[in-house]
Amino acid sequence: MKQHPITEAEKVVIALIALCGDEIVGRTRFQKQAYLLDRCGADFGFRYVYHHYGPYSFDLADGWVDARAEKRITIEERLGRYGIRYSVFRTVGPVELPSAIGKLSAETARALLDKMKEVSDIVLELAATVAFFRAEGYDERAAVEETHQRKSVKSDNGRLEKAQHFLKEIGLGEGAAFA
Repeated sequence: MKQHPITEAEKVVIALIALCGDEIVGRTRFQKQAYLLDRCGADFGFRYVYHHYGPYSFDLADGWVDARAEKRITIEERLGRYGIRYSVFRTVGPVELPSAIGKLSAETARALLDKMKEVSDIVLELAATVAFFRAEGYDERAAVEETHQRKSVKSDNGRLEKAQHFLKEIGLGEGAAFA
């Protein structure tokens, strides 16, 4: 089988999985981790739109489809609680850890990803959504309010406040520059 040149999106996908210990559980988590790394300076060049669970990049999704087709990653579909399907992404074979991912050093990216592992999927989704609205020109208060309106049930139980605190931890809190 002829192998095609690896695309930038594929490189990002493989590097992200590798930096996460060769496994990422969940498409939503994958998308939010990539988005937040992008906001933290990775500058992948992906375009993001607001989707069901917050910022979503079709470029990133195409990257994992291509990486799977080229047998560089596997995507295992599983059935979770309440019959909801989720995906487990893994690298194939030994993968050399990158020295950088986008414009972030691997060390910086890994530190950020480690912080992301400490928060629940919902808090990560809320944080990425607040960051998305801020990047779209909303001020902090308006970004938080818009997130709360669109994700009112998920925002309960202090999760939206945890998301705001998490954004501060990774340098994207109120006052952070959003270009």
